[in-house]
Amino acid sequence: MVREWIEAQEGRIRLFLLPGYSPELNPDELVWNNLKNHRLGKRVYSSKEEMKKIAISHLRKLQQLPEVIRAFFRKPSTIYAAI
Repeated sequence: MVREWIEAQEGRIRLFLLPGYSPELNPDELVWNNLKNHRLGKRVYSSKEEMKKIAISHLRKLQQLPEVIRAFFRKPSTIYAAI
């Protein structure tokens, strides 16, 4: 069914076959790396709820920074996802 749907898109969708485990090729990993390096890393939290609150707050701020998100797709390893 998926193959048929993709073929019905008449070239508007490109498929990229990635290795089974390839975090360096995944733009989502750049989001998590940003969260770890700019907000969550090297801190002690008083509770899991505090950590969750800070993580959600940072991710919501990222939503307001489209240039930062675009930069994740400009990396040589992830540019394929921006095509």
